[in-house]
Amino acid sequence: MIVYFNGKYIDENKVSLSIKDRGFLLGDGVFETILYKNKKLIFFDLHTKRLKKSLKRIFINFNESKSSLSNKINNLIKRNNLENDNLSIRITITRGNSERGIDILPNSNAFLLITSSKIKNNLRMKPLKLCISNILRSETSITSKYKTTNYLDNIVAKHEAIKSKFDDALFINTKNNICCSSTSNFFYREDKRIFTPPIEDGVLDGTIREILIAKRKVAVKSIKLSNLKNCKEVFITNSLFGIRPVEKIEKFNFNIGQDTYDIDKFLSNLGM
Repeated sequence: MIVYFNGKYIDENKVSLSIKDRGFLLGDGVFETILYKNKKLIFFDLHTKRLKKSLKRIFINFNESKSSLSNKINNLIKRNNLENDNLSIRITITRGNSERGIDILPNSNAFLLITSSKIKNNLRMKPLKLCISNILRSETSITSKYKTTNYLDNIVAKHEAIKSKFDDALFINTKNNICCSSTSNFFYREDKRIFTPPIEDGVLDGTIREILIAKRKVAVKSIKLSNLKNCKEVFITNSLFGIRPVEKIEKFNFNIGQDTYDIDKFLSNLGM
């Protein structure tokens, strides 16, 4: 597979990663995962907007324009002859090389990697079961609110969930508020309204989440584990599979309700 790495389209097996790269050494970087479907980059504007916001928050200077990134991605897809496939496009940006230590030095050169992968398993609308992770989500942490390359909490939480015969893990924060799963935003219906936890609870502002809030499909409200007994319907979303209904969280069981089907149809009408 051909990838784009620091100005060149190159075979993935020939990429040479520096042993001084801070992304490799320290998880010092950010990434975006974008769905390519029907020859389009889905929600590309929102992804690049979030990427720019993340880079600014962790002080990485990277001034590539949205159109330049789009051109690089589309050229990469063509070079791999994947124009007619559904793909996961990943943009990864690290701070680049550095000497020993964690200080942020001026004038560092960021590294850019773009990869494309075929989506083999269609998880859309596939029900899943969640357990509660024993790893607490920090509502003040940068790694909770931004899509950084430091994903260790998510990796371990999901692995432990699978070992316990669940599909994924649900994070709660230090105030016992529900946040999200390891890779997805969390939504729940209480009475006749759909809610999603606020960013302030330690939540990544997912692209689908942002759209649903902007279109007033959902509102924002904190929820505690004890509130689950009042929930009538639960689902999760991310930018690759779209939406999945949650059928069980620990001892709580849920039905696949009409709101989940309605949101799925809404996303389909947006091209997802």
